[in-house]
Amino acid sequence: MTAKQTLPDPHTLALQALAWLASDEERLVRFLNLTGLTPRGLRATATQPESLGAVLDYLLAWEPLLNSFSEELGVAPEIVAQSRHRLPGAPSLH
Repeated sequence: MTAKQTLPDPHTLALQALAWLASDEERLVRFLNLTGLTPRGLRATATQPESLGAVLDYLLAWEPLLNSFSEELGVAPEIVAQSRHRLPGAPSLH
């Protein structure tokens, strides 16, 4: 990322990540199983900042998934990590 580039809106990026997960049944089922969410619960909380942060956490926790998302959307993995830190519930950077 160059100095003139700006970070994407973290909410928008997380919604894109959620849509990307939902676009593949296997990815979505794995996400739901690992998070304990139901489809109804996901729909009810999908736009909450904490839930959006959890979506990015999920991507960041498994590098192959993160890399697939990054390649398909043309967003560097580092941007996903930086966006995560701009949403509530992010671990502190020490």
